[in-house]
Amino acid sequence: MRHVFILNPAAGKKSRALDFIPEIEAYFAAHAGDYEIRVTNQAGDASVYAREEAEKGDLVRLYAVGGDGTLNEVTNGAAGAKNVEIACVPCGSGNDYVKTFGKAEDFLDLPALIEGEATAVDGILCNGELSLNICSLGVDADVCAYMGDFKRLPLVSGSMAYDLGVVKMLCKPAGNNLNIKITTADGVIERKGRFLFALAANGQYYGGGYCGAPGSIPNDGLLDFVLISTVSKPKMVKLLGGYKRGEHYTWDICEHLRGTKMEAECDKAACINIDGEIVHSQTVSFEILPDHFRFVLPTSLAGTFTAASEPATV
Repeated sequence: MRHVFILNPAAGKKSRALDFIPEIEAYFAAHAGDYEIRVTNQAGDASVYAREEAEKGDLVRLYAVGGDGTLNEVTNGAAGAKNVEIACVPCGSGNDYVKTFGKAEDFLDLPALIEGEATAVDGILCNGELSLNICSLGVDADVCAYMGDFKRLPLVSGSMAYDLGVVKMLCKPAGNNLNIKITTADGVIERKGRFLFALAANGQYYGGGYCGAPGSIPNDGLLDFVLISTVSKPKMVKLLGGYKRGEHYTWDICEHLRGTKMEAECDKAACINIDGEIVHSQTVSFEILPDHFRFVLPTSLAGTFTAASEPATV
Protein backbone atom coordinates (compact mmCIF):
# COMPACT_ATOMS: atom_id res chain seq x y z
CA MET A 1 0.00 0.00 0.00
CA ARG A 2 1.19 3.52 -0.83
CA HIS A 3 1.06 6.25 1.80
CA VAL A 4 0.37 9.75 0.47
CA PHE A 5 0.48 12.70 2.88
CA ILE A 6 -1.48 15.74 1.71
CA LEU A 7 -0.27 18.71 3.75
CA ASN A 8 -2.21 21.96 4.01
CA PRO A 9 0.12 24.68 5.32
CA ALA A 10 -2.82 27.11 5.58
CA ALA A 11 -4.61 24.97 8.17
CA GLY A 12 -4.46 26.10 11.78
CA LYS A 13 -1.78 28.47 12.93
CA LYS A 14 1.90 28.76 12.01
CA SER A 15 1.78 26.20 9.15
CA ARG A 16 1.78 23.27 11.59
CA ALA A 17 1.25 20.76 8.78
CA LEU A 18 4.77 21.35 7.47
CA ASP A 19 6.22 20.44 10.88
CA PHE A 20 5.31 16.80 10.22
CA ILE A 21 7.60 16.44 7.21
CA PRO A 22 10.74 15.46 9.20
CA GLU A 23 8.73 12.95 11.25
CA ILE A 24 7.24 11.38 8.13
CA GLU A 25 10.65 11.10 6.49
CA ALA A 26 12.21 9.66 9.65
CA TYR A 27 9.52 7.00 9.97
CA PHE A 28 9.92 5.72 6.43
CA ALA A 29 13.69 5.89 6.67
CA ALA A 30 13.40 3.36 9.49
CA HIS A 31 10.51 1.30 8.06
CA ALA A 32 9.96 -0.11 4.61
CA GLY A 33 7.16 1.59 2.72
CA ASP A 34 6.19 3.59 -0.34
CA TYR A 35 5.31 7.15 0.58
CA GLU A 36 4.92 10.61 -0.94
CA ILE A 37 4.43 14.09 0.48
CA ARG A 38 2.25 16.59 -1.40
CA VAL A 39 1.78 20.17 -0.20
CA THR A 40 -1.27 22.21 -1.18
CA ASN A 41 -0.93 25.74 -2.53
CA GLN A 42 -4.54 26.88 -2.62
CA ALA A 43 -8.07 25.86 -1.73
CA GLY A 44 -9.17 22.80 -3.70
CA ASP A 45 -5.69 21.32 -4.12
CA ALA A 46 -6.28 18.60 -1.53
CA SER A 47 -9.32 17.41 -3.45
CA VAL A 48 -7.38 17.40 -6.73
CA TYR A 49 -4.45 15.50 -5.21
CA ALA A 50 -6.78 12.93 -3.61
CA ARG A 51 -8.54 12.33 -6.93
CA GLU A 52 -5.24 11.95 -8.77
CA GLU A 53 -3.94 9.42 -6.27
CA ALA A 54 -7.20 7.45 -6.20
CA GLU A 55 -7.30 7.24 -9.99
CA LYS A 56 -3.95 5.42 -10.07
CA GLY A 57 -5.94 2.37 -9.05
CA ASP A 58 -3.62 0.70 -6.55
CA LEU A 59 -4.18 0.54 -2.80
CA VAL A 60 -3.43 3.92 -1.28
CA ARG A 61 -3.85 5.55 2.11
CA LEU A 62 -4.42 9.30 1.93
CA TYR A 63 -3.44 11.33 5.00
CA ALA A 64 -5.23 14.68 5.35
CA VAL A 65 -2.66 16.71 7.28
CA GLY A 66 -4.61 19.81 8.24
CA GLY A 67 -8.02 20.64 9.68
CA ASP A 68 -11.57 19.51 9.02
CA GLY A 69 -11.60 21.47 5.76
CA THR A 70 -8.59 19.53 4.48
CA LEU A 71 -10.23 16.27 5.51
CA ASN A 72 -13.41 17.32 3.70
CA GLU A 73 -11.46 18.04 0.50
CA VAL A 74 -9.67 14.69 0.62
CA THR A 75 -12.97 12.94 1.30
CA ASN A 76 -14.64 14.50 -1.75
CA GLY A 77 -11.59 13.99 -3.95
CA ALA A 78 -11.53 10.27 -3.18
CA ALA A 79 -15.30 9.86 -3.51
CA GLY A 80 -16.36 6.43 -4.72
CA ALA A 81 -12.83 4.99 -4.85
CA LYS A 82 -12.75 1.49 -3.37
CA ASN A 83 -8.95 1.41 -3.29
CA VAL A 84 -8.58 4.32 -0.84
CA GLU A 85 -8.21 4.55 2.91
CA ILE A 86 -8.50 7.99 4.53
CA ALA A 87 -6.44 9.07 7.53
CA CYS A 88 -6.39 12.38 9.38
CA VAL A 89 -3.48 14.16 11.05
CA PRO A 90 -5.50 16.88 12.84
CA CYS A 91 -3.54 20.13 12.96
CA GLY A 92 -6.21 22.64 11.99
CA SER A 93 -8.26 25.03 14.09
CA GLY A 94 -11.16 22.71 14.89
CA ASN A 95 -10.24 19.04 14.33
CA ASP A 96 -13.77 17.96 15.21
CA TYR A 97 -14.30 14.69 13.33
CA VAL A 98 -11.59 12.76 15.19
CA LYS A 99 -13.11 13.76 18.56
CA THR A 100 -15.87 11.22 17.99
CA PHE A 101 -13.24 8.45 18.12
CA GLY A 102 -10.81 9.80 20.70
CA LYS A 103 -8.47 12.70 21.34
CA ALA A 104 -6.65 14.66 18.66
CA GLU A 105 -3.39 13.58 20.31
CA ASP A 106 -4.15 9.95 19.38
CA PHE A 107 -4.14 10.90 15.69
CA LEU A 108 -1.04 13.09 16.00
CA ASP A 109 1.01 10.02 16.92
CA LEU A 110 2.26 9.33 13.38
CA PRO A 111 3.72 5.84 13.96
CA ALA A 112 0.47 4.74 15.62
CA LEU A 113 -1.54 6.20 12.74
CA ILE A 114 0.63 4.75 9.97
CA GLU A 115 0.48 1.33 11.63
CA GLY A 116 -3.25 1.64 12.35
CA GLU A 117 -6.06 -0.10 10.50
CA ALA A 118 -9.03 1.27 8.59
CA THR A 119 -12.62 0.77 9.63
CA ALA A 120 -15.74 1.34 7.57
CA VAL A 121 -17.61 4.55 8.40
CA ASP A 122 -20.74 6.12 6.99
CA GLY A 123 -20.89 9.34 5.03
CA ILE A 124 -23.47 12.01 4.30
CA LEU A 125 -24.58 13.08 0.84
CA CYS A 126 -25.60 16.75 0.94
CA ASN A 127 -26.78 18.34 -2.33
CA GLY A 128 -24.15 16.42 -4.27
CA GLU A 129 -21.32 17.03 -1.77
CA LEU A 130 -19.89 14.44 0.62
CA SER A 131 -19.41 14.79 4.35
CA LEU A 132 -17.87 12.58 7.01
CA ASN A 133 -19.03 14.47 10.05
CA ILE A 134 -21.89 16.98 10.43
CA CYS A 135 -24.05 19.02 8.06
CA SER A 136 -26.56 21.68 9.02
CA LEU A 137 -28.54 24.66 7.88
CA GLY A 138 -29.65 27.75 9.74
CA VAL A 139 -27.93 29.92 12.32
CA ASP A 140 -25.19 27.42 13.19
CA ALA A 141 -24.25 27.32 9.49
CA ASP A 142 -24.22 31.14 9.58
CA VAL A 143 -21.85 30.89 12.53
CA CYS A 144 -19.61 28.49 10.59
CA ALA A 145 -19.46 31.04 7.76
CA TYR A 146 -18.47 33.80 10.19
CA MET A 147 -16.02 31.43 11.88
CA GLY A 148 -14.01 31.17 8.68
CA ASP A 149 -13.26 34.89 8.90
CA PHE A 150 -12.47 34.97 12.62
CA LYS A 151 -10.11 31.98 12.68
CA ARG A 152 -7.74 33.82 10.34
CA LEU A 153 -7.04 36.30 13.13
CA PRO A 154 -3.89 35.83 15.24
CA LEU A 155 -4.32 33.86 18.50
CA VAL A 156 -7.91 32.87 17.67
CA SER A 157 -8.54 29.14 18.16
CA GLY A 158 -11.26 27.13 16.42
CA SER A 159 -13.54 27.20 19.46
CA MET A 160 -12.94 30.93 20.00
CA ALA A 161 -13.69 31.63 16.32
CA TYR A 162 -16.98 29.77 16.67
CA ASP A 163 -17.86 31.74 19.82
CA LEU A 164 -17.10 35.01 18.03
CA GLY A 165 -19.27 33.84 15.15
CA VAL A 166 -22.09 33.28 17.63
CA VAL A 167 -21.73 36.86 18.87
CA LYS A 168 -21.95 38.17 15.30
CA MET A 169 -24.94 35.94 14.59
CA LEU A 170 -26.75 37.32 17.65
CA CYS A 171 -26.63 40.77 16.07
CA LYS A 172 -28.82 39.64 13.17
CA PRO A 173 -32.32 38.15 12.78
CA ALA A 174 -32.20 34.44 13.59
CA GLY A 175 -34.04 31.45 12.23
CA ASN A 176 -35.60 30.12 9.04
CA ASN A 177 -39.10 28.95 8.15
CA LEU A 178 -38.60 25.31 7.20
CA ASN A 179 -40.64 22.46 5.79
CA ILE A 180 -38.85 19.29 6.89
CA LYS A 181 -39.26 15.62 6.01
CA ILE A 182 -37.26 12.98 7.89
CA THR A 183 -37.18 9.33 6.83
CA THR A 184 -37.09 7.07 9.89
CA ALA A 185 -37.70 3.40 10.60
CA ASP A 186 -41.30 4.36 11.48
CA GLY A 187 -41.87 6.19 8.22
CA VAL A 188 -41.60 9.77 7.06
CA ILE A 189 -41.99 12.39 9.80
CA GLU A 190 -42.87 15.95 8.77
CA ARG A 191 -42.21 19.14 10.66
CA LYS A 192 -43.10 22.70 9.71
CA GLY A 193 -42.22 25.89 11.55
CA ARG A 194 -39.50 28.36 12.35
CA PHE A 195 -36.24 26.78 13.44
CA LEU A 196 -32.90 28.13 14.55
CA PHE A 197 -31.30 25.27 12.68
CA ALA A 198 -31.59 21.68 11.51
CA LEU A 199 -28.60 19.37 11.86
CA ALA A 200 -27.71 16.01 10.30
CA ALA A 201 -24.91 14.20 12.08
CA ASN A 202 -22.68 11.24 11.47
CA GLY A 203 -20.12 12.38 14.07
CA GLN A 204 -20.65 14.17 17.37
CA TYR A 205 -18.64 17.41 17.36
CA TYR A 206 -18.37 20.49 15.16
CA GLY A 207 -17.59 24.19 15.42
CA GLY A 208 -14.36 23.68 17.35
CA GLY A 209 -15.74 21.41 20.08
CA TYR A 210 -19.52 21.90 20.18
CA CYS A 211 -21.23 18.56 20.89
CA GLY A 212 -24.11 18.96 18.46
CA ALA A 213 -25.02 15.27 18.29
CA PRO A 214 -24.07 13.48 21.53
CA GLY A 215 -24.03 9.72 21.10
CA SER A 216 -23.97 9.77 17.30
CA ILE A 217 -22.16 6.69 15.94
CA PRO A 218 -20.30 7.07 12.62
CA ASN A 219 -20.77 3.49 11.44
CA ASP A 220 -24.31 2.45 12.41
CA GLY A 221 -26.03 3.23 9.10
CA LEU A 222 -28.13 6.04 10.59
CA LEU A 223 -27.93 9.79 10.90
CA ASP A 224 -28.84 11.78 14.01
CA PHE A 225 -31.14 14.67 13.18
CA VAL A 226 -31.41 17.61 15.58
CA LEU A 227 -34.05 20.34 15.23
CA ILE A 228 -33.87 23.46 17.42
CA SER A 229 -36.85 25.81 17.40
CA THR A 230 -36.45 29.56 17.59
CA VAL A 231 -36.18 31.33 20.94
CA SER A 232 -35.43 34.87 22.05
CA LYS A 233 -31.86 36.16 21.77
CA PRO A 234 -31.41 36.31 25.58
CA LYS A 235 -32.48 32.67 25.88
CA MET A 236 -30.14 31.68 23.05
CA VAL A 237 -27.24 33.19 24.99
CA LYS A 238 -28.32 31.38 28.16
CA LEU A 239 -28.55 28.01 26.41
CA LEU A 240 -25.32 28.23 24.42
CA GLY A 241 -23.09 26.64 27.06
CA GLY A 242 -25.47 23.71 27.47
CA TYR A 243 -25.52 23.18 23.73
CA LYS A 244 -21.74 23.11 23.61
CA ARG A 245 -21.73 20.43 26.33
CA GLY A 246 -24.33 18.35 24.48
CA GLU A 247 -27.15 18.84 26.99
CA HIS A 248 -29.82 19.97 24.52
CA TYR A 249 -31.65 16.67 23.92
CA THR A 250 -33.68 17.34 27.08
CA TRP A 251 -34.78 20.84 26.03
CA ASP A 252 -38.39 21.44 25.02
CA ILE A 253 -37.18 23.42 21.97
CA CYS A 254 -35.10 20.47 20.72
CA GLU A 255 -36.20 17.37 18.84
CA HIS A 256 -33.79 14.49 18.23
CA LEU A 257 -34.64 11.87 15.60
CA ARG A 258 -32.66 9.12 13.90
CA GLY A 259 -33.07 8.00 10.32
CA THR A 260 -31.59 7.81 6.85
CA LYS A 261 -32.62 11.07 5.18
CA MET A 262 -33.74 14.61 5.93
CA GLU A 263 -35.10 17.02 3.32
CA ALA A 264 -35.70 20.67 4.07
CA GLU A 265 -37.22 23.54 2.11
CA CYS A 266 -36.44 27.06 3.33
CA ASP A 267 -38.44 30.24 2.86
CA LYS A 268 -35.30 31.81 1.38
CA ALA A 269 -31.77 30.78 0.47
CA ALA A 270 -29.96 29.68 3.64
CA CYS A 271 -26.41 28.90 4.70
CA ILE A 272 -25.65 25.19 4.59
CA ASN A 273 -22.67 23.84 6.49
CA ILE A 274 -20.92 20.73 5.08
CA ASP A 275 -18.10 19.88 7.48
CA GLY A 276 -17.26 23.56 7.78
CA GLU A 277 -17.60 24.33 4.08
CA ILE A 278 -20.45 26.74 3.32
CA VAL A 279 -22.88 26.70 0.39
CA HIS A 280 -26.23 28.47 -0.07
CA SER A 281 -29.51 26.94 -1.21
CA GLN A 282 -33.24 27.11 -0.61
CA THR A 283 -33.59 23.32 -0.61
CA VAL A 284 -31.31 20.72 0.94
CA SER A 285 -31.14 16.97 1.38
CA PHE A 286 -28.99 15.09 3.90
CA GLU A 287 -28.81 11.35 3.17
CA ILE A 288 -26.81 8.53 4.79
CA LEU A 289 -24.19 6.67 2.76
CA PRO A 290 -23.63 3.46 4.74
CA ASP A 291 -20.04 2.13 4.96
CA HIS A 292 -19.01 4.60 2.25
CA PHE A 293 -15.50 5.38 3.49
CA ARG A 294 -12.64 3.55 5.17
CA PHE A 295 -11.22 5.69 7.95
CA VAL A 296 -7.94 4.88 9.67
CA LEU A 297 -7.77 4.64 13.46
CA PRO A 298 -4.37 4.71 15.22
CA THR A 299 -3.26 1.58 17.06
CA SER A 300 -4.08 3.28 20.38
CA LEU A 301 -7.77 3.27 19.40
CA ALA A 302 -7.87 -0.25 17.97
CA GLY A 303 -11.19 -1.92 18.75
CA THR A 304 -13.03 1.36 19.36
CA PHE A 305 -15.31 0.57 16.42
CA THR A 306 -15.99 -2.67 14.60
CA ALA A 307 -13.56 -3.11 11.71
CA ALA A 308 -14.92 -3.37 8.19
CA SER A 309 -15.46 -6.89 6.97
CA GLU A 310 -13.75 -6.25 3.65
CA PRO A 311 -10.42 -4.51 2.97
CA ALA A 312 -10.02 -1.80 0.40
CA THR A 313 -9.91 -3.29 -3.09
CA VAL A 314 -8.46 -2.33 -6.42
